[in-house]
Amino acid sequence: MQGHKTKRVLVAGATGYLGKYAVKAFKDRGYWVRVLTRSRERLFEPGPFTAPALAAEDIDEVFVGEITRPDTLTGVMDDIDIVYSSVGISRQRDGLTFEQVDYQCNRNLIDLCQNSSVNQFVYVSMQGAENIMQLAITQAHEHVVSDLKQSGLNYRIIRPCGYFSDMGALFDMASKGRSFLVGSGNNKMNPIDGHDLADVCVDAAEGNELEIEAGGPDIMTQREAAELAFEVVGKPIKITVIPIWLARRLVKLIGLLSTQFGDLANFIVTAGEIDGVGPKRGTTTLKQYFESLHAANSKNS
Repeated sequence: MQGHKTKRVLVAGATGYLGKYAVKAFKDRGYWVRVLTRSRERLFEPGPFTAPALAAEDIDEVFVGEITRPDTLTGVMDDIDIVYSSVGISRQRDGLTFEQVDYQCNRNLIDLCQNSSVNQFVYVSMQGAENIMQLAITQAHEHVVSDLKQSGLNYRIIRPCGYFSDMGALFDMASKGRSFLVGSGNNKMNPIDGHDLADVCVDAAEGNELEIEAGGPDIMTQREAAELAFEVVGKPIKITVIPIWLARRLVKLIGLLSTQFGDLANFIVTAGEIDGVGPKRGTTTLKQYFESLHAANSKNS
């Protein structure tokens, strides 16, 4: 970017697993970075599953606001060239639905881009959405994609094949001595490391591809990933399979208690039935990721 005006990016979702890496990736490439967050404090705390704590030098400006309330976002787009968003439900316990968060929050950001200096919107959706359009999370994500394509903004859609943070659950179960899989676990996948995916996002902002699928270097089954976690923690492999029919009944029960968790459980069960494989754009292996989690656990114990 030498010889050019420094581009200014707004990172929304900066306290999430991928968002933290995205802040660092944009800053490392020479961008001026504004982050949008509900909690200034959480920016500077480590996130789960190796999400890094941000430092003051990673951020040029912090904008504290609530994306569900556009009235708190006045001025957030001032002098911004690029909006990056990985906003979505992850581990929230506020009872909001995918439609309210994954869709409406991003829709609010798109609306705020109108009549502003923003000319590009980089949005993180999901790979293989066409195969699981019956799910509330997929519908929310693809509603955003559709709105972006009609917005007049220069857009980039990133479609990861799952995150390494999702694989952290397999590591946690292996650490406790038993892993639970929905179905046989023979579905193939190649999830990607957050650091690698953040680099893909910045590459997308600087490139010409409108939609980019991104996976990690390892294609393996969910069962193989679970077995790898046991290998890294040094415990005998103990895997319990939850039959799909039973998992579906549990999803219905959870849905009666909470729409948010019911939708999330439905996504987890469905993901256990289908393949999620895309181009190998990441370089960090799942074994390296599990080893980093194991090292962190050993250091803290």
